[in-house]
Amino acid sequence: MMATDAEMLAELEAARDRILRGDQATSVMVTPNAHRVEFAPPNLARLDDRIDDLKAKEEGRPRRGAIGFAF
Repeated sequence: MMATDAEMLAELEAARDRILRGDQATSVMVTPNAHRVEFAPPNLARLDDRIDDLKAKEEGRPRRGAIGFAF
């Protein structure tokens, strides 16, 4: 079952809060097979963009689109 936009927004805002508190730092794991798995730090800018998009959709505002150029 897919989450609604409101549920997704709540999850994203909670994730942003965890990132700002430092709960989601970069980590490295070595598996029993000696494989190294590295988890990259979260991209706060991308998270903020997604939160802004969902808030705009919820409020009925137009989403940001591609910038057009005229010559």
